[in-house]
Amino acid sequence: MGFVERTWGGVQLHREVDDPFQEALARRGAGKQRIGGAAAALIPDGATVILDIGTTAHYVALAMEAKNVTVLTASLPTFEHLRAARKADIILLGGRWSEDYQCFTGVQVRDALARQQADLAFIGCSGVADSGRVRDNSYSQTDVKRAIRAASTTAYLLADADKFPGMGGNSPFDVDAVDGIITDADHLAP
Repeated sequence: MGFVERTWGGVQLHREVDDPFQEALARRGAGKQRIGGAAAALIPDGATVILDIGTTAHYVALAMEAKNVTVLTASLPTFEHLRAARKADIILLGGRWSEDYQCFTGVQVRDALARQQADLAFIGCSGVADSGRVRDNSYSQTDVKRAIRAASTTAYLLADADKFPGMGGNSPFDVDAVDGIITDADHLAP
């Protein structure tokens, strides 16, 4: 009946899903734009960067001014923006298409990332629990997020104020697995 979905070792309510990309893009747009600008300012010329799927990572692409960068992404909107702006050498990570999230996902993305090495990565999430567990609604994206972290020298978590604690029954890692959090939240749990 579609009320639950299978997860590793169990089930979860199917309603635990992020809003489609286009709906989420405008929500908290000003905060995501500030986060994107702060993240983009960390990208030096010549860097190799992984941009996760999702709207906050897309705002990083919108703010990018660095030249001669290589960007790896599975996000079609991010690819399309960078392609039109001609600001980067782009590697589009292919896999199973997700219409709602406007991205490619699955083992193909994870496997492609296993053969890459990036200077920086910017990873989105559905939430961050007070315990420090990064939360995500998509089980398949947790593997991709772990692969992004493994393929990058330095990784930042992107999380607007609504992501504390956010939602999501899956977790790719704890916040101590990343090098920093870029957020517009006024205060974070210790």
